[in-house]
Amino acid sequence: MLKRKILALVFALVTLFSVSACGEKIPEGYKTFAEDGMMFDEEGDFVTMYNYCPSVIVDGEDAYVWYCSNKKSGAKHGDHIAYRRGKYINGELYWGEKQILFGPEESTWTSGNVCDPDVIKGEFSYKGETYNWLMTYLGCTTIDNTSNAFGFKVAKSPDGPWIDVPEMSPLYDFYEMFPGYVWDGVSPDIWGWGQSSMISVDKKGKVMLFYTSSVVEGCTKYEYWDFSNLDNPQKLYEMPMHREGIVQRDGITQDQMTNTQFVYDHFNDDIYVICDVWPFERFEVPTNLPNLSRVYRLDNATEGGDLQDFFTNSDKKWERVLDIDKELTGFFRNHNCCFFRDPYGWMLEDGKLEICYTRCLPGGDWKVLYSFRIYYMEYLIPNN
Repeated sequence: MLKRKILALVFALVTLFSVSACGEKIPEGYKTFAEDGMMFDEEGDFVTMYNYCPSVIVDGEDAYVWYCSNKKSGAKHGDHIAYRRGKYINGELYWGEKQILFGPEESTWTSGNVCDPDVIKGEFSYKGETYNWLMTYLGCTTIDNTSNAFGFKVAKSPDGPWIDVPEMSPLYDFYEMFPGYVWDGVSPDIWGWGQSSMISVDKKGKVMLFYTSSVVEGCTKYEYWDFSNLDNPQKLYEMPMHREGIVQRDGITQDQMTNTQFVYDHFNDDIYVICDVWPFERFEVPTNLPNLSRVYRLDNATEGGDLQDFFTNSDKKWERVLDIDKELTGFFRNHNCCFFRDPYGWMLEDGKLEICYTRCLPGGDWKVLYSFRIYYMEYLIPNN
């Protein structure tokens, strides 16, 4: 295991229209991180609002975050896709005001919730137009944590408008495989497909796609797609996820590898993944979230070959890098994590990982959902 070295980050709260050390004005409505690393909070009645499960892109001095949030204060369910634009000013990141991009739509496969966004940049043709941004996201018709699926939208700007791609939404239709499925609360539930994420291979239309599947393997699946023409997307191949070295909390049993996000370290030809660690504690609500999330690394991933083939070497073993747990963060559960990545899903800086995680405070019922907030940390990679 690599020796952990966490940088303590101290951020100062700013007021609107405040001036930086070099005299550059902070844009109206933009705020920096809280002192404890919380990226942003909810306005107004924040006690009954939540945010979690981010996807973050940094492009020069600009940053973008898409995440899950409720639209209406006090709503128990009804996840929406929210968005904030960020700006680096003298090396410090400030986030703009929250926007709701879209939410559940009645009489569709997303009528219950939409959440778990993941976004990359590229060149994607659809209905005679070329779009720069591709989002994958989870949708469901339920509020019982079953019957999930995932689909795609495209946009010409990070803030949208985001256009449906029905040809691949949902990519795999849960109810086609399980017609009439309704969980009875007793039999094993079928979670479905979702928690999808992407890495661009060619910075155009070829994409590595990852998603959690409880339908077949019960773990993360990997597929390689050509999304250049979304009127006719082409799955080039799929293969089992390489899981050697991915272990449960006991350090021995092979883990499922769920709720993943990957980042390609092109400086060193390594792959990093951040994922849940099973089993979850069952002594306090919410029991469907991990106490521990973990970062792993696969060294020399492509060995001079093509990025999309990095799972083909069965001799490779994932190396445990960082545990995101109560000892590190001080929080009861640490879940729905992501990396800060460039627009194509590649690492931003040699030797450093920038990580987001979602906190959850202890609670006795579903209202702990309102404690979900997104936090930031940096990790310096030893001996890189």
